[in-house]
Amino acid sequence: MKKFKYVTFLSLVVSAAAVIAVAYNLSCMYRSEKMRTMQTVRECAVNADLLEIISRMKSGEEADGAFVRLNHIVEQHQQKEGRVMQADSVQTSLSSLLRVGLEFEDGRTGTDYTVLDSIFTEELHRHGLYPAEARIFRYESPEAQQGRWWRTDVTLGGLGKPDYEACVSPLSGDVLARMRGIVIPLAVAFVAFGFLCVYLIRYVGKMRTVEQMKEDFTHNMTHELKTPVAVAYSAVDSMIRYYDPADEARNRKMLGIILERLDFLSGMIERILSMSMERFKTLNLRIEPVELKPLVERIVSMMEIKASKPVTFDIVIPDGLKISADALHLGNMITNLIDNAIKYSGEEVRIGIVADAHALRVTDNGLGIDRKDLPHIFDKFYRVNTGDRYEVGGYGLGLFYVKNLSERFGWRVEVKSAPGSGTEFIIKWK
Repeated sequence: MKKFKYVTFLSLVVSAAAVIAVAYNLSCMYRSEKMRTMQTVRECAVNADLLEIISRMKSGEEADGAFVRLNHIVEQHQQKEGRVMQADSVQTSLSSLLRVGLEFEDGRTGTDYTVLDSIFTEELHRHGLYPAEARIFRYESPEAQQGRWWRTDVTLGGLGKPDYEACVSPLSGDVLARMRGIVIPLAVAFVAFGFLCVYLIRYVGKMRTVEQMKEDFTHNMTHELKTPVAVAYSAVDSMIRYYDPADEARNRKMLGIILERLDFLSGMIERILSMSMERFKTLNLRIEPVELKPLVERIVSMMEIKASKPVTFDIVIPDGLKISADALHLGNMITNLIDNAIKYSGEEVRIGIVADAHALRVTDNGLGIDRKDLPHIFDKFYRVNTGDRYEVGGYGLGLFYVKNLSERFGWRVEVKSAPGSGTEFIIKWK
């Protein structure tokens, strides 16, 4: 068990480290995709600037003359700079030249930002980007600093300080959409890993509970066996050491004690064997109509003789009431319930047994069961903690037997209890 826990813990630690590494790589991939997206936004802004300038050129002359003018602009720009133009890209250089051309022709640089924003949005859509809002501002414009924008500088001509700031509302959805090929499988893997972790933690917790129950069972069985063995041993030792053939009464008493304790041990062993799950799987039930009242009365008579304390029974069962069941196992179930009622009660016990065509109810005026114990009382080997007093000894199998036999019969067993208020067990067969 300890080795399993250590291996499980180590596996979880390694898996958690792997998850952190994958999450870090995803974060890096996200930043990389964001940079690529903003590069596209920058290119769209340059294209939009170029198209806005061309639209202004066309508004002043025929489109056919635009190319002649463009050639004239290029020649003027080269003469002004005194060198052959070198630029980062065709778009930025052309945009810069056209802007210079406009300055030469009419001495104005009046960029129409409404048109520019509209063209910028169209360019973004053409490249598969759909931000809620897209704007282009002059560089270091106060408006660009307001709001939750993704911003990128736009430098026309590739030299000097930026001309514009292209701003778009966050495009996280677009970035994640590009990563969906890896994000979706990883998300599914993370969810599966989370379920696995929860399952393992619960499974380990359940194993610890079972281990504790096994330890309790061993302790309880040892306690149960010690007393009858010690009593029988003492009786045998007394007969050997102080044997007197003439004292027949004493000899019979000692032999009776030995027989009683051996019978107790034999019954204990048989009950433990009867709790075996394999025995339950292969158990052959002899289902037949069983008249309930005589069966209960026989059990009550036996329990009254066996009880070590005063017990009063109140039996309310209609005459002639018959139940389809195995008489032997039904009797064992009722015996277990009555035995528990006697064990977990005070000095004077009052037990009620009420039955009808729908259910059997066994109530007592005993100690009651704490709320935290109620969900577990039908578990194998589970015992409510009452200290180690011999008179309430046991090995946590009686109620397990009752529940499993009820399920085999197709019945349902329920319990109602509270500390100091007694307990009621209900076996519902309809």
